[in-house]
Amino acid sequence: MQSSPSYFEQAVQVGVESQIAVYILLSPENDDIHLMPLRPHPLPPEEQISPEEFARRQLRGVGVVGLSGAKSVCAFKEPLEPSVVDAIARAFLEHIFVLCFAEQREAIEIVELKRLYSLPDNRVN
Repeated sequence: MQSSPSYFEQAVQVGVESQIAVYILLSPENDDIHLMPLRPHPLPPEEQISPEEFARRQLRGVGVVGLSGAKSVCAFKEPLEPSVVDAIARAFLEHIFVLCFAEQREAIEIVELKRLYSLPDNRVN
């Protein structure tokens, strides 16, 4: 009989197979959620949560959530209440929205800059 994959194996699979993935940190009361981006771009060290902030908020790692194609995937270290999983899902959806908006904003800014640079210069020298 084949054993089930370990949490670590599941978490690695979620992280590798997802186009967007985050590591989930929770407070002891499960009311403080912090997402650490893994894919498509992890945060540089200077933008990551500091050890002092991590300790102050008493965060713990509980799993990885990702988006693989149009399907959400996850691996959790521990059983979580449905309301906590719902809160994690909402936070992840907000993360996806922010990522998509940032990419669109950058593309829009490039188009606008190209448009501005293509305008004739009517200044008199």
